[in-house]
Amino acid sequence: MNDLKYFEAFTKVKDSAKKRQDTNALIYTRVSSKEQADTGNSLETQLKACEEYAARKGYEVLEHFGGTYESAKDDERKEFQRMLNFIKRHKNKVDTIIVYTVDRFSRTGGNAIYLAENLKKEGVRLESCMHQIDTSTASGELNQGILFLFGKFENQQRREKCMAGMIEALKKGYWMGKAPMGYDSVMRNGQQQMSINKTGELIKQAFMMKIKEGLSNTAIIAKLGRMGLFLHNQTLTKIFRNPFYCGIITNKLLGAEVVVGRHEPLISKEIFFKVNNIQSANPQGYVVQQEDENLPLRQHIKCDCGTMFTGYEVKKKGLHYYKCNRIGCKCNKSAKSLHQQYVDLLKIYQIDPRLMPALKVALTGVFDELNAQQLEQQKEFKRQLTEVEKNLDKLEERYIFEGLNKDLYEKYSVKLKGERKEIEVELEKTEKPLSNRKNFIELGLKMGVNLCESWEKGDYRERRRVQSVVFPEGVTFDKEKQGYRTSRVNVFFSLTALFSERLKEMKKGKTSDKPDFSLSVVHRGLLLALQ
Repeated sequence: MNDLKYFEAFTKVKDSAKKRQDTNALIYTRVSSKEQADTGNSLETQLKACEEYAARKGYEVLEHFGGTYESAKDDERKEFQRMLNFIKRHKNKVDTIIVYTVDRFSRTGGNAIYLAENLKKEGVRLESCMHQIDTSTASGELNQGILFLFGKFENQQRREKCMAGMIEALKKGYWMGKAPMGYDSVMRNGQQQMSINKTGELIKQAFMMKIKEGLSNTAIIAKLGRMGLFLHNQTLTKIFRNPFYCGIITNKLLGAEVVVGRHEPLISKEIFFKVNNIQSANPQGYVVQQEDENLPLRQHIKCDCGTMFTGYEVKKKGLHYYKCNRIGCKCNKSAKSLHQQYVDLLKIYQIDPRLMPALKVALTGVFDELNAQQLEQQKEFKRQLTEVEKNLDKLEERYIFEGLNKDLYEKYSVKLKGERKEIEVELEKTEKPLSNRKNFIELGLKMGVNLCESWEKGDYRERRRVQSVVFPEGVTFDKEKQGYRTSRVNVFFSLTALFSERLKEMKKGKTSDKPDFSLSVVHRGLLLALQ
């Protein structure tokens, strides 16, 4: 009599594991596209092969999962997650997951290896009908890992080829993707083409209403509604700004490249430009007054009641005025007076050419220090991002393998993904350092030396350019003080004004200390603006 069997009660193996015969299996099948799922051929082939494999091995199939199209490039597939949840709910009852090929399980490479390892810890093997690998051995585990990584590699290659094909088609003038509103996508001679539909004819009328009647977007939307086309203001604005309607293709895959499309344009380029001259100045659709050399500050000065100044001419006297159109405000100012005050304001930021060499050195130091600071911030954000990614992985592991409550999982998953998004946004800001500081500083100093002259002697467009560069948010007229207030000044000119003042004080002997132009002594507001 063999007395050793009595010692089985003292072995360090869970009772559930002793009772298991390693015969319970799940079958998972999938295809990558809806077309493959609709034909069903691939799914039927996979299912048949998996069932035959289970029969040969003597496995009992507890449940089938998949049977539809799911991309394997991530591991958030519904059927895939349903299978993992089944394993979690039926601990110690599932021994094997049967798939047709390893890439049917996942094409995420490293994450697929991680999932397979965690399943193995739970006593669940992954077996493939076509790749019969013994994952109980080190070499078998290695082979399976290689297949996972190769699946990801194939995915990336396929994507690159697909993207290259799309870019080539776009460069040839063929639109890719869903047809824009007003067009139907039709196949002619085996080639996708865009055909203008009834909605397109109404959109064409909208463009004409804008340039011929000068209607606001609200009025155009009301008219289109009576014709049966219902649009939101935001949608109409996007339509007016989309060059596709004048025969031009732009796409993020093309970057800054612009291509003439092969589709029939809805409107001419001239009409598109006319509409967008209106739209760019006023997205709400109001008719904007034409350029007037005598009133360059129109829509740049804001009354302290919050309304933008407009302008007009008293033709009998040949005089120009700016005014606030708000009822009851009664703020009218002579253009001559406001122009002189504006020149006086620009003088604060005009650069003394004698200070240019010293300013160039000071500004170079500031921007170098700023870029170094950005690199440090970049490292910190990358560290934070890695930490959040680890926490997400741990959360998913606890949910799948340790029975974490679904509500808690979803709550903290949303929280962590929100944190990840915030960090990614901040990280992106730090990844755009000023690449050509030398040219930037030289151009800025050159403009600063001639600031007042450029505005006083320049034409309408030159004046507007100077205004928008120096005071990007415009200026406010303070009725009480009868002068200008500035909410934001271009940081470059704020710095040059600050540094110029310190250099002048040093030259006049008001301070014996050599001026420190490091970021640590720059005004807090300037530092925030730089960032």
